[in-house]
Parts: sequence; C-alpha cells; structure tokens
Amino acid sequence: MQMMKRTHTLGSVLPLFAISLFVGCGTTQRGIVSDEPSPRKVIVLDHQTESNHERALQHFIEGVTFDAKERYADAILEYQEALQYEPNAAIYYALSRDYALLGKHLRASEAAREAVRMDSTKIAYRENLAAIYLSLFQQDLAIKEYETLVRLDSNYLLGWYNLARLHQQSRPLKALEIYEHLLDRNPEEWDILLQSAELCNSLGRFEKAAGYYRRMLELDPGNRPLQRQLAETYSKAGKIDEAVKLLEAMLEVDRNDYELTAILGEVYLERREYGKAASLFESLLKSQKTNPEIRLRVGVAYVGQVQRDSTFVPKAKEIFERLRTDLPNDFRVFWYLGIIALSEKQDSLAGEYFERVTSLEERNAEAWWFLGSNYFDRNDFPRLLQKMERARKLFPNDARFYMLTGLAYSRQGQSDAAVQMLETAYKLNPRDINTLSQLALTYDGLRKWQQSDSLYEEALRIDAKNSLILNNYSYSLSERRLQLDRALKMATQAVEAEPENASYLDTLGWVFFQIGRYVDAETYLAKAVATGHASAVVHEHLGDAYYKLGKKDKAIEWWNKALGMNSSNPSLKDKIERGSL
Repeated sequence: MQMMKRTHTLGSVLPLFAISLFVGCGTTQRGIVSDEPSPRKVIVLDHQTESNHERALQHFIEGVTFDAKERYADAILEYQEALQYEPNAAIYYALSRDYALLGKHLRASEAAREAVRMDSTKIAYRENLAAIYLSLFQQDLAIKEYETLVRLDSNYLLGWYNLARLHQQSRPLKALEIYEHLLDRNPEEWDILLQSAELCNSLGRFEKAAGYYRRMLELDPGNRPLQRQLAETYSKAGKIDEAVKLLEAMLEVDRNDYELTAILGEVYLERREYGKAASLFESLLKSQKTNPEIRLRVGVAYVGQVQRDSTFVPKAKEIFERLRTDLPNDFRVFWYLGIIALSEKQDSLAGEYFERVTSLEERNAEAWWFLGSNYFDRNDFPRLLQKMERARKLFPNDARFYMLTGLAYSRQGQSDAAVQMLETAYKLNPRDINTLSQLALTYDGLRKWQQSDSLYEEALRIDAKNSLILNNYSYSLSERRLQLDRALKMATQAVEAEPENASYLDTLGWVFFQIGRYVDAETYLAKAVATGHASAVVHEHLGDAYYKLGKKDKAIEWWNKALGMNSSNPSLKDKIERGSL
C-alpha cells in the first residue's frame, strides 16, 4: 500500500502560528484584581475589554485566513480592523509581513517597529524587522536588530550567522571574528568554513584561508574542486611546495585533468622550474589543439613571465597569433597581443591591438587606459583626446581618463582646458599623486601659486618622499625665490632618490644658483647636461651659471646651444645679443 505523503501548506501552518502569537502576546486590556487570598492573583476582565478582545481575535483570524489564500490586501484590512479593538504586537507583526509581501516596505517597517516596541523580546518580531530593513537597503539598522537578537539569546546561531554576512562587506574582520565564534560551537559547519576561507582570501590572509580549506577537506577528502582551491591558496600564501605536492597527487589520480595540469604548470613557473612547466604546457598544447581555453591559459601563463624572462615572449606570441585566427572576436586574445607588442616596444602595433579590444569589449576600462596611454607616449594627442572623450562617457567616474585628457591638453599648451579636466580627476580621486602633481604644475604655469602650493603641500602630506612632487615644488619655489632653504632640502632629496634624472639635477643646480652658490650650481647643471636628456632650459641654466662664475665665453656658448634647441625663445636671444644676464 502506497503511503500518502503529508505536506504542510501555508494555510495549515501559518494560522496556528499567527494565532498562537496573538493569544500568547500581552494586551492592553483593563482588568480587576481579586483581593481574596490565593496562591496566585486572578485577573478578571471587564465585559467591554473581553468583548473587544473577542472582536480583535475574530478579525485577526479572518486576516490569517486571507493570508492562507494569498489575499494579502484583504488580510491587511482585517488586521487594521483588529487593531481598532485591541493594539497587539502579533497583529502588527502580521500586518508588517503582508505589507512587505505587497512591496510596501516603508509601511511594513512602521508596523514591524511597533510590534518590536510592544514586545521587544520576541525573536520572530526582530527577525522580521531586520529582513524589512534589508529590503529597504538599511543595512546598518538590520545589523542593530541582529546585534540585539544575539544579546537576547547568545545561542541564537542564525542571528550570529546573519550578522556575520552583513558585516562581510563593510567590516570583514568583524565578520571573521563572528565566524570563528560560530566555528568554536560547531567546528564542522561546512558553509561557515567556506565563508571564513573566502573572507580570508579577500583579506589576503591566504595561509589562514588554507587552514579552513584543509578542515573542509577533512570532511570531504575526495572533493577535487576543493583540493584545487587549496592548492591555489597554498600558492598565494607562498607555500609553493605544499601546492606542488597536492597538485601532483591529484594528477596521479587523473592524468586527463587538463585544467589541473595548467595550474601545476603555472605553479612550476612561480618556482622558476621552467623545464617542468614547459613540459606540461607543451603536452597540453599538443593534446588540446582544439581547446582554445586551455591554449589561452597557457599563453597567459607565458605572458605573466615576460618581465622575468624575455625568452617567453616568442612562445606567448606564437600561441596568441594562432588564437587570433581561431578566436577572431575574443577580446582577450587582442589584449594579450597588445601586452606582448608593448614588451617588444612596438607601440604602434600595440595601439592597434588595444583599439581592437575596445571595439570588441567596450566596457573594458583597462583597454581604454592602455590605448590612451599608448597614444600619449606616441605624442598623438588629437587621437588621444578623441578616444578619451568616448572613455569618459563610458566610465564617468574613472579619474584616470580625466587625468590623461588633462595631460594631453597641457602638452598642447591648452592650460585652461587642462585645469578643467584635472580638477574633475582630482575630485574623483583626491589622493592620486599624478593628478595632484599635474594640476599643481598647471596652476603654477598659470601663475595661480596659492592653488599650486596648496596642492603640493597636500601631495607631500600623502607621500612626503615622492621625488616628483619634491622636485616640482622646489623648482616652483626657487623660481619665485621663496623658502630657498626648504627648496634646497627638497631638491636634494629628489636627486638622492633619482641621481641620474636630468630634470632633478637641473632643479638642484637652479636652487643653488638662486642661493648664490654658483660653483655648486655649475656642478649639478653640468651633470644634468651630461645625462644626454637635458632640455634647452637646462642648457640655458648652465650658461647662466658660467656667466655668474665670470666665464662669459662659456656662458654664450651654452646659451647658443640652448637657442639651437629652442629658437623661439626671445629672452634667450636678447641675452646672447647683450652678452649678459
């Protein structure tokens, strides 16, 4: 005989639960207390109160019945009628749930708060209020409810768990602390172990994450995805030997796990065991000729080693050149071809590849950034401005595109346009040193020194040892003959950080010139010219130093060299004609 399966429906369960809440909830009824001796005091309800209670209960039951039929609007009307006869926490609770089901979350929160106010110790009421707050995206208020819940009942595990999940984004360390508290109570709770491991991964605590994955493997030793995750976490934690040992053991079980083979090859690369890595990758490339994803992964692994060892360039290039035929519309292929072209200093070719990436995957912000940077390095400012206009529309909150546009305008001498873009970049990312430096430099060129000095000071508060800021600020001060002692100190720091930088050597030499230490000025300005990267201004500065040292012929010689580099400098021409400063 087949056994009939018993099912619980909303209609059979919810009424009993709701009515039990109503009956068990304290009311605001007025009563008469008997004075006769008794083991306990007896409350005798007056007739009006008893009548109101019965009417409220009747409307409440009608509301519950409508709920069972999913007629929530009708249920709400019955609950509102019930409240006219007797304010009751259970009624407010039921009312809030129906408002929430109808998407009226503000009204739901009002009713839910009233239920909690009338009975602040009921777990269900606070759970309901917390859920409604989450629907309203009021996460902080939901957190407060769960914090109250676990204070009321420290064994309320669901409350602890929800609290941890809510803290996970904004306060990950607090969330991890709660998860550890839960694991103390139940060390084999799989989901909590997983959440803890993933949280540690996101915090960069890879060794601790590996510990959680190991505990999960003790519960499920044959779980290969988990074994793979543990191996990758070992690698991130720097425990390469453990990663290799685990991966090799897994491959012994299944030699046809190609993804695992790729992972092991990548780990071999990290250990600089290039022979083992090459052997695995070559076998993959042979066996997976028709699997572009595996070939792509091998190519990416090779590209990752290019900076460490340039011999990987032709191997990676060959893979992606073939993939370009097989995957003509996959932006990833052209992205890595662009990276390879940059490593080979083929800037024009790299630009073509990144252009292709932006056409295939327009929402790839990094591709737009590489494309813009490529045009900037090639001094192709008109093309850069055209591309950055599109990038700014796609990514209006990405400060990099405004900064790069501002740089391009500066290079073209359009200072006002540069300021507009750089100010936007600064608002979006006020702690970016490159933006601060360029905006300060542009203000300096516009003789808006109060603004430029303020930005330089702000940049130094962020990074007091930034050589670019130290150099630019000290040069600006020396040109205005202000705070020369401080300018000398900053310029010296910049040169100490980059002793072969022609611009920094020039700044230090020029500060010495302004102080009147012409021998020191000549020393550093000559060093700047000797680098082979000195501008016309540096050559002119060296001529000025020679003039102050009484070497007029050498001064004119260097002024003429400067004029040969920049023939449109009228003050330099006048200097040469006069034969003096």
